[in-house]
Order: sequence, then structure tokens, then C-alpha cells
Amino acid sequence: MLAKSLISKMNAADRSKVRDGAGYCTLVFGGIAYWNYRERLHKEFKRSEAHYRLSRMIENMTPWKQLYFSWWRMPKETFNVYHRFKPYYILGQLDQTKEVLLPKKNAQGADGFDVINPLYCYEGGKTSFRELINGGDPVIVERAALIVNRGWIPASLRDKRSRPEEVNSRKLVRLTGVFRAGKDIHDYKVPNNPDNNDWHNLALEDIGIFWDLPNWDEAKYYYFHCTAVPGGSNSGCGAATPLAPDELVDDHYGWRWSEHTHNKFEKCFGAASLGMLAITYFAL
Repeated sequence: MLAKSLISKMNAADRSKVRDGAGYCTLVFGGIAYWNYRERLHKEFKRSEAHYRLSRMIENMTPWKQLYFSWWRMPKETFNVYHRFKPYYILGQLDQTKEVLLPKKNAQGADGFDVINPLYCYEGGKTSFRELINGGDPVIVERAALIVNRGWIPASLRDKRSRPEEVNSRKLVRLTGVFRAGKDIHDYKVPNNPDNNDWHNLALEDIGIFWDLPNWDEAKYYYFHCTAVPGGSNSGCGAATPLAPDELVDDHYGWRWSEHTHNKFEKCFGAASLGMLAITYFAL
């Protein structure tokens, strides 16, 4: 081998330097390869778990009166165990006169927007502890709404007039997807400015108050994200494209690199580490 031949011609001092440098490189490259190996396994497990959950039977989770106390303020652990990545469908009237567009690039890097609308349920409500204390009905039935992310549209469809198929009506629509937890309003780095219709993040409390939803205090905890799950129907998505399952997983965990990228780095740095180990051996 060329490396072995060159090393054999060096004096003892130079061989010692090559040995030490190659040894350190072996440890560094090996550590990077091992870290990518662990990340690949971690993400493969998370993705397979999500796909398993998404493959379950789709159930109706349209909010109804008896659901309010158990759903809207459930502990985070309960949501993660029973509802995270669980496919549901909801029925209601989609109000397309109220719309928020959030800037977002799709998986291919194209500019566009996520389309957010309220969906009014056929049986809704909001909780009232004052009524409960006074002996009344703790759940007030009103025309309550869910905040729904219908999916992604390209930047060319930002003007609503370019989406003539999205006509507001009173008919019930069926949307299929998953419930996702909203973040605290103070977790976002760039604030929204509803006065100028300038939106940067999915702050559910901001959107609920902006739309004057009667149940905005309940709707600020979870929202519905339309997803293209097997056997699902999204008759109300219009021009918006629902998330694919893999896109949902990447978006949920905020992954910049997929497990395929980690696999490439793992092989690359693993091979480099073996090469440095061979040089270390030749320099002994």
C-alpha cells in the first residue's frame, strides 16, 4: 500500500507524529460515526412508532359536550400516550372567510404557506367553572370551533381569488388528520401582529382571539392538522395539500436531517476512522 510504503521511509520522530495524529483522528471520526449511528437508530424508532400509530383505525373525535373536561386540559403525558399521531376525523362547517397564512417551505424547499381556518362543530361548547360553582351546567353549548391546519399551498396561491374552488358554505365537511399540541404563546421568537395580518407562528391563543372564537380559551391547547393517512378523507382541504406521514413526523420533532442523512455520515466517517486506524497501525 502507498501509505505503508511512505510511512516506512520516515524516521522515528516523523512516524511518531503520524501515529499520534492518526490516532486522534481515529477517535474523532469514530465518535462522529457512532453519534450518527445512534441518531439514525433513534429516528428510525421514532418514525416507525409514528407510522404504527398512524396505521390505526380512524376514529371520530369531533368535540362534543361530555368531552370538554377530559380533553382540553389533559396532562401532556396523557396526550402523548393516547392521542399523539393517532388518526382521527372531525366533522363541521369550515369557515373559509377567516384565514391565517403562515409562511413555510415544503419538503422540496419551495416557498408557500400553511392555511389555518376555524372549523365549527355541530355540537360545541366551552367550560365555565362559575356555572359549576353556582349549580348550573358547566359546559355551555355554543357554536364553538377547532383551529385547523388544512395543509400547504404554494406562494402563487396566496391571493384567495386564485383558489376559486374554496367557497364558503354551510355544508358539513370531513377532515382527517391528527391533533397536535400548541406551544405556549411566549415560546415563539417572532411575535404575530394581527392588526396588520402579519403572522409568523401558530400561536393558538393569538388566532383564537383574533377570530373572536367563543371557546378560544379551550382551543388554545390543541389544534387539528390535516394529514394524508391511509383510508382518510379530506373533503374540505380545497387547494391545500395535507401533510404526508413522513412530513408530519419531521415537522413534529423538528428534524433537519433524516435518518438517511445520518446513515451516509455514519458510513463516511466510519470508513475514515478505519483508514486512520490502519495508518496508526502502520506507524507503530
